[in-house]
Amino acid sequence: MLMLSEVRLGDVLELERIAVQVDPDAKYHQIGIRSFGNGIFHRDPCLGSELSKLKYFEVRPERLVVSNIMAWEGAIAVSTDKEEGLVGSARFLSYRAIGEVNLRYLNYFFQSNAGKVLIKSISTGTVTRNQTVSPKNFENATVPLPELAEQRRVVDKLDAAATRMREVSRRKSHADNLILSHADSMFNSVDVHLPLSEALSVSNDFVTVEPESTYQTAGILNRGRGLFKRPIIDGSETKYSRYNRLHKDQFVYSKLFGWEGSLAVVSEEFDGVYVSHEFPTFHIDAAVADVEYMTHLARWRGLHDSLQGQGTGMGSRRQRVNVDRLLATEVPLPGLPEQRRIAKQLTLAREVADASARQVEQLSTLRWSLLDAAFSGRL
Repeated sequence: MLMLSEVRLGDVLELERIAVQVDPDAKYHQIGIRSFGNGIFHRDPCLGSELSKLKYFEVRPERLVVSNIMAWEGAIAVSTDKEEGLVGSARFLSYRAIGEVNLRYLNYFFQSNAGKVLIKSISTGTVTRNQTVSPKNFENATVPLPELAEQRRVVDKLDAAATRMREVSRRKSHADNLILSHADSMFNSVDVHLPLSEALSVSNDFVTVEPESTYQTAGILNRGRGLFKRPIIDGSETKYSRYNRLHKDQFVYSKLFGWEGSLAVVSEEFDGVYVSHEFPTFHIDAAVADVEYMTHLARWRGLHDSLQGQGTGMGSRRQRVNVDRLLATEVPLPGLPEQRRIAKQLTLAREVADASARQVEQLSTLRWSLLDAAFSGRL
């Protein structure tokens, strides 16, 4: 049976504060910590004169580094040799081990459900983004610790699993880049370019919003990542007096973010879902364009790049791509047989990418399951 002792963190960890005398003309590299246990990152170098008015401290390897304002979200990590010589603001608490404790074990513990509950219990503040962990509260907290040998055994297993998960994610990222390049190659090989107006015609289905009715609404992710469903909303709660109803196989885009690649073809899943008037919809002429081809075209970064200069308004976040400008944009549009050939190849590539994405999601779920198993004696 696994033997655990409740240990006060201040008895096995010591806060380390090595103050930095900031030179306004010297360059400094700051650290940050990603949430959800995703480690330390390095900010771009900056001059001392560009640092905030906070105090700054040296970062040393093999320290448990805690973001006192984001620890509740898993912003805790162990520093490595890569962090030697970097600095962190007073918002980062750096601890060295002074007892029988493995820092990586503690870091993994704080990413588990039990660790998150503990961190939230010692955080002060009432607003989600204002929950702060003080050194005093952190050091007075108690955690269940097995013997050092058992800590190392758990860490070795979790490290091995994490390495395999990172490799899967790396391969997925590589595959995604290959798929994007493949799409570039396919579309750029087309000699025939025509305005989108050759394939699309405006086909909106506006409905009056009734206060007593409910509406399943949607938005469009940028970079061609497709439609997503928003929460169902009561008609009495929306600011819109009318919605545009989507229909399967329509082309739809966002006037506000079309320049960012917020375009899509409506799949069966979104048939009958509503969008605001800022999302014009179009009928795809089957005599000119293949729906599957247009689906991939909506995802293509080449089209997104073409729309970046088509917006009106001041500032990147105020650009709008109006209907006339969208329809005037020229795109690769060969004959239907060639469209279907290209679409078939890109669909196969997309299916591989979707399978990889599902695998990464499953691994993410597995990660949390492994953490919970590790800290309940089941690993």
